[in-house]
Amino acid sequence: MKQIRTEIIINAPAAAVWSIITDFDSYPRWNGFTPRVTLKNSEFTEGAEFDLDCRMTDRKLLKDEHEVILVIDREGFRLCMGTSRTKGRPGIRSYRWQICKPLDENRIRFINYEEFHGPLAPLVYLMYKEKLSAAFRKYCETLKVYAEGVCRPS
Repeated sequence: MKQIRTEIIINAPAAAVWSIITDFDSYPRWNGFTPRVTLKNSEFTEGAEFDLDCRMTDRKLLKDEHEVILVIDREGFRLCMGTSRTKGRPGIRSYRWQICKPLDENRIRFINYEEFHGPLAPLVYLMYKEKLSAAFRKYCETLKVYAEGVCRPS
């Protein structure tokens, strides 16, 4: 298994950040990494298949990738998406975890990582490690700015 991981401290409650990362309809407003997610059955549930666009670099947008929601842990503020089981690529499986780990009432450690499994995992890891690491850092920084702006105390 190969993993690409990024973490950031966000000054916002876990429930607020959780609601942002699980609201796929709001992604175009703030999420440059995944500017489009289209659920197949319009329901945010485990097992739901979806299409997405993914910005690997400032110039490269992968369109119409196919994934599935694998885990929705509302109490633990954990979400896992992965390679579509019906339209995935042979030889590689991916699991992308997003975790809002509360540090206190108004601060979290946001953990974002992707694991690659299967015979092609080492090759995919080598090919995309740098690009995906940079994209994940930018994603976390953008989420931080957006969440802290939305959750600003009045």
